[in-house]
This record gives sequence, structure tokens and C-alpha cells, in this order.
Amino acid sequence: MLTLPEGTQGFVAYCDASRVGLGYVLMQNGKVIAYASRQLKIHEKNYPTLYLELAVVVFALKIWRHYLYGVYVDVFIDHKSL
Repeated sequence: MLTLPEGTQGFVAYCDASRVGLGYVLMQNGKVIAYASRQLKIHEKNYPTLYLELAVVVFALKIWRHYLYGVYVDVFIDHKSL
């Protein structure tokens, strides 16, 4: 179940990319605040893994920017080089 964000406490974003789509979850205090996913666009299917992982982080932060302005955010991804 989704909950509302509480004050200016920090957030945690989990992001992941695959060859099919992008997925992300925004959490605060161990509770899910928001989540989203989308399929890759045709031109994105040719991107290397590094760019897909970076694209998912940028897209997640862009969607949730109204939650994240002025707040500490930890972003977790499973790609070591980023």
C-alpha cells in the first residue's frame, strides 16, 4: 500500500533497467511512496547497459522532483560502474 511522504525526511530510490523496460520505487522510512515503470522506446533498445541504468535514474528523479527538492535522497542501482 502506498503512503504519503512525511516531512522533510530523506528518501530512498531503487532503480533498475532491463532490455525490456525501466522500473523504479521511491521509499521513505521503509514504506513505498511511489513506483513507476515503463517499456523501452524503440531507439532505447539499442542502448548499452550503462546508458539504460543512467536513463532510469534520470527519469525517476524527473518524475519525482516535486517530492525531492531540498531533501536528501539515496539512489540505489545494480550497475557497479555508476
